[in-house]
Amino acid sequence: MQNWYLIRTKPGTEKTAQANLRNVVERSLLPLATTQVRQKSRTVQRVAPIFPCYLFALFPLASTARQIRYTPGVREIVRFGETPAVVPDQVIEELTLRCANGPADFSKPAFVPGSSLEIVDGPFREFQAVFDGYLSGTERIAVLLSVLNANRRVIMPARMAIPAQRPCSELLH
Repeated sequence: MQNWYLIRTKPGTEKTAQANLRNVVERSLLPLATTQVRQKSRTVQRVAPIFPCYLFALFPLASTARQIRYTPGVREIVRFGETPAVVPDQVIEELTLRCANGPADFSKPAFVPGSSLEIVDGPFREFQAVFDGYLSGTERIAVLLSVLNANRRVIMPARMAIPAQRPCSELLH
C-alpha cells in the first residue's frame, strides 16, 4: 500500500534529493515559492522551497524505506516516535493545486493595517513606517511616516516596502 510521506533532506539539497528519488518512488512533490529576500541594500526575488529541508514522496513503506534512507540528499523519513508520518492526500492535493502553475507567489507581502513596515527603496529608504492601506489594488500603498516629529501620510509603490522587525508601537509617537 502506498502513502505520501514527509522526507527530511540535508540542508539545501531538496532539488537534488528529489531528482535522486525519481528512481526510487512513484511520485514526489517539492512545493516551491517566489519570495522577496533582502540582500545587502536591496530586495530581490528568489524561488525556494516552501518547506526548507523537506519534500513529499509517494511510496510503499515496507519495500522502499531502506532505499530512501540511503538516497543521496535524504536525511530520513519523518517519524512520530517509531511511526513514519503519513501525509493526508488532501494536503498533497492542496499543495499541488497551489503550485500547479509554477512556484506559488509569496513575493508580494500582504500588509495588514497598523503593521510596521521598512521602506527599502526610494527617497524614504531605511525609514520605518506604519501601513495605512492599499490604493488601486495592491500596487500602491499608503503609509504613515514619522518625520520631523509629525506623522505624515505617504503614497508609494508596494514593492518599496517590506514587513519590519520592530513593532509599530515604537514607530509613531
